[in-house]
Amino acid sequence: MTQARSADQSTPPSTGTVAPRRHFDGDGTKRPVVLEIECLNRRFGAKEVVESLSVTVDRGERVALCGSNGSGKTTVLRCIAGTLSPTAGAIYVEGIPAGSRGARRLVGLSLAQERSFYLRLSGRANLLFFARLRHGREQDAIRDVRALEEELEIVDIAAERTDRCSAGMLQQLAFARALLADPTLVLLDEPTRSLDSSAVERLWNALDRRPGTAVVIATHNPGDLAHCGARVDLPT
Repeated sequence: MTQARSADQSTPPSTGTVAPRRHFDGDGTKRPVVLEIECLNRRFGAKEVVESLSVTVDRGERVALCGSNGSGKTTVLRCIAGTLSPTAGAIYVEGIPAGSRGARRLVGLSLAQERSFYLRLSGRANLLFFARLRHGREQDAIRDVRALEEELEIVDIAAERTDRCSAGMLQQLAFARALLADPTLVLLDEPTRSLDSSAVERLWNALDRRPGTAVVIATHNPGDLAHCGARVDLPT
């Protein structure tokens, strides 16, 4: 169950280790905690964008980050993914510090306004490049990309050079990339903003077929919120 804890909870000191932490319920059974955010703060210059955010997300849970533009939704996702370092606080993915190699292997990320594709390569070549980084074997990378192209019905999109793709086409490729290697945690930043209704349906159907995958989504869309079991409202 997602828990947004109070801001007066102290942040545990960093030990510098990447050893996973263990989580147990009161009866001694292991908790399926995928994500822990402990008193996260992120400042840009003098501006405090995220302040004292504490959340836990269990396996298979879907959590929506809500708030107005500038409330820090994308910043939170980037801190979880490890592309941005917290100013203070701690984040753990399955007990492993966010941003470490072990944590990155567990996370799939799709950001809004995607800019990380190689524009002169096809969507398929891009997906294969990232799949090779996730898999140890070439055949596993090829098999994963082919399966996702079929599942998400993006075979034609994948054949196009990405500099010729629309925003919606790039968004579908970014979602496919987020699912490579079956991550434990998927982070989605306004993933349906540029999609037509059929593409939106395929996105949520794909997540429904992965009931054990935890999802954290930043969104303004009421339709997306309907697919989430919990929400975290970020103050402006």
